[in-house]
Amino acid sequence: MTVTEIPVASVRFVKELYPRLREDPQRVEQFRETLALLPPIAVARDGILVDGFHRWQAHRLEQRETIAAEYLGNLSDLEIFREACSRNAAGVMMLSARDKRSDADRLYRMGVRDYAEIAALLSVTEKTAQEYARDARRDEKQDQQDRAWDLWLDCMDQRAIADAISVDQATVSRWLDAKSKELENASPPESRQHFDVWSFASADGDSAYFGRMPPQVVENLLWLWTEPGQVVVDPFAGGGTTIDVAKRMGRRVWASDLRPATPTLPIHAHDITAGWPDGAPRKADLIILDPPYWRQAAGRYSQDPADLANMSLDGFYKAWQDVLTACAGHLSDRGRIAWIISPTQCDDGTVVDHAADMIVAQHTTVPALQMRVERRIIVTYQTQQATGQQVEWARRERKLLKLYRDLVVISR
Repeated sequence: MTVTEIPVASVRFVKELYPRLREDPQRVEQFRETLALLPPIAVARDGILVDGFHRWQAHRLEQRETIAAEYLGNLSDLEIFREACSRNAAGVMMLSARDKRSDADRLYRMGVRDYAEIAALLSVTEKTAQEYARDARRDEKQDQQDRAWDLWLDCMDQRAIADAISVDQATVSRWLDAKSKELENASPPESRQHFDVWSFASADGDSAYFGRMPPQVVENLLWLWTEPGQVVVDPFAGGGTTIDVAKRMGRRVWASDLRPATPTLPIHAHDITAGWPDGAPRKADLIILDPPYWRQAAGRYSQDPADLANMSLDGFYKAWQDVLTACAGHLSDRGRIAWIISPTQCDDGTVVDHAADMIVAQHTTVPALQMRVERRIIVTYQTQQATGQQVEWARRERKLLKLYRDLVVISR
């Protein structure tokens, strides 16, 4: 095996050749702490990633310029996918049963008809491989319909969807109409809230992505202020929570981030402080903003001074005005902007009330649009936000410690 150092930026991720449906953010965070101990990744022709996605992600997030890599040669797509499946099917990070079912489906569609080979590549029995392949044959039309729906939720128009899946536009339109009708009597989410203090019985979620918005917050925002088929835009997409929840609830969603956390989701690279993205929908029914919580997140996303978390407080609020300016002109007639932010607890016990300051910034930034605060909601943290020493300090000094985030919804 020949291992060389290659530029991190030269590695090409091809989602269709990746054997996992989603990555494990917690494993990426673990790898970020142990970069020097990680084995090399594997790449094939043109730098296509074959094995080592989590290691590559860890290097990207740590902003390393090079990564150790093993070159496997000028492999075809099928050879790349075979190798990726084989390397990931066993070992410490085994593919899940759902991954293996999906991979068997893809192998079958790519021309692998030998059940014994599929079984060997995925570390399953031949009987299981036959079952997975049988599902692939039976579900081919349903898969096309599901793909059309998924692309529509990604805000792709019907003509582009028809071209992408090689089906005529009339058929795509019929499929989408039928799917939309299924959502007309959708039930509210289990996390549905009825008051302006939101507290959820379960934890915020199992993602290790720093600053992740609780999915229950997104569920309630969508349930209260959107309808199925309406457009949601998230310019601070982070780990992709809004995408996951919006699609599950039948909302169309377009997401971006200054530094997209994962290539497995359609998160576009864009700095929302620079203006509305060219590729985003012209109008949104709900814009969800989950910016860094100022210095609480300093250095956690990057060392870039253009990152909101690394700015001075004045710079943070100026950037926030730029965000509102970019978003406010792209709301539908009854659209809303919602943002979530936590107050910053200073070392002396004082608190910077970001929500109040950002409401003031909203009034000075977009007065012509006559936006008003429709709701200000308290979202409690589900995990302890202070150490035992901090609690003792607060008792001794007669101070209060924060235990919540503000969720502000504005509308015309």
